[in-house]
Amino acid sequence: MTALVAQEFPEAFSTAWPFERLSDAVLLLARRTGFVAEPREALALDRQMAPHDIAGIHRWFQYAADALQVEMQLVSSRYEDVDGLASRCAPAIIRLKAPTADEYRFLVILRADPKHFTVLLPDGREQTLPVPSLRAARFAAFEEEIDTWLAKRLGPLAARVERGSQEAVRLRAEFRSDLTLTNCWLLRPVPGRTPLKTLLKRERILPKLGALLLVHGAMALVAVLMWMNLGTNALAGHKPDGWHVAWGLLVLLQVPLMSRGEFLQSLLGLLLGRQFKQHLLHGAFRMDPDAVRQQGSGALLSAVFESESMEMLALETGFQAFAMVINLVLVPLVLLAGAAPMAQVGLFLGFAVFIVALSGWHLRARERWTRARQSLTQDLVEKLSGQRTRLAQQPRSLWHTGEDAQLAAYARLSRPMDAARLWLVYAARAWFVLALAVLGPALVSGASPGLVATSVGGLLLGWGTLQQLGQGGLTAGSAVVAWRSIASLFRAARNEQTSTGERGGIILDPPSGTGEVVVQARDLVFRHPSRVRPVLDGCSFKILAGDRILLQGASGGGKTTLAALLAGLRRQDSGLLLLRGVDRATLGDREFRERIVLVPQFHENHIFAASLGFNLLMGRRWPADPADLAEARTVCEELGLGPLLERMPGGLNELVGDAGWQLSHGEKSRVFLARALLQDADVIILDESFAALDPDTLGKVMACVDSRARTLMLIAHP
Repeated sequence: MTALVAQEFPEAFSTAWPFERLSDAVLLLARRTGFVAEPREALALDRQMAPHDIAGIHRWFQYAADALQVEMQLVSSRYEDVDGLASRCAPAIIRLKAPTADEYRFLVILRADPKHFTVLLPDGREQTLPVPSLRAARFAAFEEEIDTWLAKRLGPLAARVERGSQEAVRLRAEFRSDLTLTNCWLLRPVPGRTPLKTLLKRERILPKLGALLLVHGAMALVAVLMWMNLGTNALAGHKPDGWHVAWGLLVLLQVPLMSRGEFLQSLLGLLLGRQFKQHLLHGAFRMDPDAVRQQGSGALLSAVFESESMEMLALETGFQAFAMVINLVLVPLVLLAGAAPMAQVGLFLGFAVFIVALSGWHLRARERWTRARQSLTQDLVEKLSGQRTRLAQQPRSLWHTGEDAQLAAYARLSRPMDAARLWLVYAARAWFVLALAVLGPALVSGASPGLVATSVGGLLLGWGTLQQLGQGGLTAGSAVVAWRSIASLFRAARNEQTSTGERGGIILDPPSGTGEVVVQARDLVFRHPSRVRPVLDGCSFKILAGDRILLQGASGGGKTTLAALLAGLRRQDSGLLLLRGVDRATLGDREFRERIVLVPQFHENHIFAASLGFNLLMGRRWPADPADLAEARTVCEELGLGPLLERMPGGLNELVGDAGWQLSHGEKSRVFLARALLQDADVIILDESFAALDPDTLGKVMACVDSRARTLMLIAHP
């Protein structure tokens, strides 16, 4: 097999950073992209991290991302998808393995396009490389592995097969088709924390907005020139050679301008809509859990609906404003150049003010109407959620009590809003009729055709402008009301205190053995916002590694609240809570929550509409590797879920939840337990997790939990 040898070092490998300077590479990339100026803390590599340990590197990247307040997303790519990834992955960091040595380096990609990508060199300079070179760099280390695989497949014929022969090419392509690498980290800004100008610059929003403004201005100018040409030539009796050709060219010029304007408007809608959705998503993840609990399902559903309408209405209003602002300036100028100028300009400005006042009326009416609609939505969702209870316990005659009164009030509130909408729609038509009436005396007095044509063009342009102003008032009012419904969600993206992604600068190792103090609490105090008396007052204790703790007490005594404090879901009002001698602020939210895992009560836990494997490993790592899936299957079998897996055609890949395979109450409880055990935490807290299990299953489950949990706290009623 001498013909099938490993290739030389690829070009991209020589531009990559050594492992020892990985922290410098991440910081320089974050600065060059504009995502961050200075980190919140110094970045330092974990001394125990090795360049071949992909899990350890990913863990450190998450720590670096939290320190820089950015996102580092690990992605996988197949051999045939590498070129597409290279053209859209920037900014990113890719781990490369040398083809002839056990050496790893990191390629830092700053920018990319379909043909080239720009990398940052270790000396801070930039260099542009062709996209195919990334494929060679990422998969160069596997060439020798391919040769070994070919030699095994070909056997005695290996010596006769040349590297570039048709058979070798086909077999190498077969090997590469199954080759997938997970060694690329995408650097992405965090909405709410990244400066707005950086996000706009990244998407090149401002140049596109400027181009759209120029297109709208050009369209308005061409329309005025068309009417001036028609009035001064055709209507005035002057017919110079080629006037009709000029008029036709102006008409044709409108076509590419309209096409370009619609393209820019659609493109900006996609880019701005994406930023808006990302901001809302981050806000949803950073909302205070207590604030979420206080809202009903219907209120949250209404917020989702309002966010969708907010995006469409805001973009529609913004794009209309471009043309409207230009026309509001242009229409008075055109009318001043025509017949009866002062009367028509005064009438136009008066109707513009009238439409603005109508828009305010519509806004106030829509606010009242929206609150009534949200109340109806909340009521409907609650009734749907409790439909089984109503069927079993509530008489049918009482199902719709009060609904007629609610609907009648809703209808009353819609009338003023509909009236304001009607006035806004017909205001522009009323202006056009009055403006024509004002133009009548000028026609009788013998005004020149050119002035009349200019006035008619101004009237038509003003009619369209007032229509846009009225429609803009409708959409702007709806957008303002929608914004007030989702403003708290949008602002939550800036909330640092409730962030679930922060990590401190310390990464703890698992406890060395039994007897070590894992959790220490001293004088913990916690009170709910709606209560005066604290539910926990002066709570102090220690939890040692290997402990098995049973926490009992009456309902409402604070057991679940204490569990939420320990798991990092709530923050104490005062007192000290330490994990292995480190407080939560120093350790960071993510590290704290990974070390202490809570299995909430059944009504607060959830099976997602995804694969069973995802539901089991979502707290560990996803996508999962074969070792993770194998351990998940083992844990399921220990918990008595083996027969369930055998019944499922897809095994761990079977879809479960509302959209897939339906699990029983007891099966869901064991999936919740398996999910916690697979996180391999220092402390596992089970909040009434065994209520749905029969005695035989309970014994098997308890044996599994006792053997796998390092430290266990069980919450139960006496």
